[in-house]
Amino acid sequence: MTMAPDDYSSMVDQVFDLQGEDLPQDHREALWLAVSALLTWLPSEPTAGIHAIRAAHTNYGMTLLPRRAKLVLRVPEHRRQDAQALEGETLDVAGHPLRVGASHIRTLPLASTLYADFVSTGSSEETRFQADIARELARLGIGCRFICGRRRASRVSGSEVAGFAVALHDVPLDQSLWLQCVGLGRARHLGCGILIQHKEISGLH
Repeated sequence: MTMAPDDYSSMVDQVFDLQGEDLPQDHREALWLAVSALLTWLPSEPTAGIHAIRAAHTNYGMTLLPRRAKLVLRVPEHRRQDAQALEGETLDVAGHPLRVGASHIRTLPLASTLYADFVSTGSSEETRFQADIARELARLGIGCRFICGRRRASRVSGSEVAGFAVALHDVPLDQSLWLQCVGLGRARHLGCGILIQHKEISGLH
């Protein structure tokens, strides 16, 4: 899907209150399946995705949810009311219940430094991955620099999806919102390539 560079309002972040205790540490696919089972239109929106849930990892393979945990969906503007159907529902994420509360809309910020915690291009080796990102930015006509962080991986249908954290800096402000709408790489349904504002570039992890 290609968006015009001036289509700045086409995507928003819909932020839901969330109640639950824990999740498997690698829960990207299970979360997508649970959400898309209720929002059946979600798979038809190729730039839509689910942000990584901010939580505390443990050394026994589980993620502990904080009291103020949030579920954040990046969705097209015209789907914001449709996404409200999640309010009051309970998601079954690999056997772990998550109660979804009220939501509000957060517009995408105008920012010259952007970050994605997991970008997947299909390349698991860092040098090839960097070349993929450089080509994609050139194809999109985005003139900026980037830094790769730690390698990421997630199991999906028994296979590994690999990638890296990525920070973009010196993003032209007249291209920032468009780039956030489009995202980077593939597997948006797993939360990959969703760009957010980032204040610091050092210490990618």
